[in-house]
Amino acid sequence: MPAKFFIIALFISLVSPAQNNLRLYTGTGIPFTLSVADSAVNKKPEVDVLLEKINDDSIKITIVLENKLTAKETVFLLEKGKPVKNKEFKYLVELKKNKIKISYSGIEDILPLPSPLVPPKPVIDTSYKLKNNVLGHYCELKEGKAVYFNNIPKKGECLKPMAQTYVSYMNALSARAEVEDDKYKIFENTCLNNCISVSQLNQMLLQVNFEIEKLKLIRLAYSHIVDKGNKAKLDSTFKLESSKNELAVFFKNISEHKIKAGTECMVASGDKEINQFCETLSVYSNDTERFNTFKKTYSLLCYSTAQVKLVLNQFIHDREKLEVAKLLYYHCTDNDNFMSVTEVFSYNTTAADLKDFVSKQKN
Repeated sequence: MPAKFFIIALFISLVSPAQNNLRLYTGTGIPFTLSVADSAVNKKPEVDVLLEKINDDSIKITIVLENKLTAKETVFLLEKGKPVKNKEFKYLVELKKNKIKISYSGIEDILPLPSPLVPPKPVIDTSYKLKNNVLGHYCELKEGKAVYFNNIPKKGECLKPMAQTYVSYMNALSARAEVEDDKYKIFENTCLNNCISVSQLNQMLLQVNFEIEKLKLIRLAYSHIVDKGNKAKLDSTFKLESSKNELAVFFKNISEHKIKAGTECMVASGDKEINQFCETLSVYSNDTERFNTFKKTYSLLCYSTAQVKLVLNQFIHDREKLEVAKLLYYHCTDNDNFMSVTEVFSYNTTAADLKDFVSKQKN
């Protein structure tokens, strides 16, 4: 019995007339009224008129413009000369040389409206598993940006490298970085905030394209390396002989480079040195060039909070000031007063970001 009904339904669907739509519109905004078989479709002139559920393959229409100019025409609802179903045919109504011209302009499928029209509000999972933006004690993601925790021992030297989970977090952030500068910043912050092994540092160096950046990263990380006896392996990622020679010179004259971790800055550099550094930064016309120069040389000095303010005042925008303040925190001699540098910021939100950063370094 069900099979019989199915065959009947199939037959009806095959022999039933096609249902299509017809849309007439004007490209120049001239309103018109439309009639079909002397029956008005729209009594008020419009620029776009839609006829729905048309069963015939052709339809006779009458179009009347506001100036009473009239045109009668038969339009066809065929695709390549063949009947179709559930299509919307479009015809353009134009006024040319004081005559109405009706021309075919396209065909598209009739798509049903979604039901319901307004979808229900999605259920958002606010449980901890989706809100957990804290990657261990490595960093916290705030609005897509990483705020790093300081994991350097408060006293003594680095004895153990950072946990492998931190390396995994670092690699995950690196994979998401869109530009090389963002990737380098991740490695830079990792080296500043964690004890590392030569092997872990080599993993970072392999992801850095430019050898000058690799050298900078080694200089930055050197004081936090736990197995300095393996430092010779750090040249394995270099291709240029000149870079390997420069690295060898660095190792040979390590004491002359005054490489310092934040915990080693006990006495601030002289005002003369700081003033010369500020003068070097002041010659640049924009914060981007100024910040690039700053990163190359800031680690050779130690700073009091007053000197940190002097350096920050060389920058115009809070964005660069905040990044500079975070880097100078590791080279500041009186970090207990570090939040006083926020007086150079223009916005309270920047001060709040620095406060959040400093609190993580003290945890």
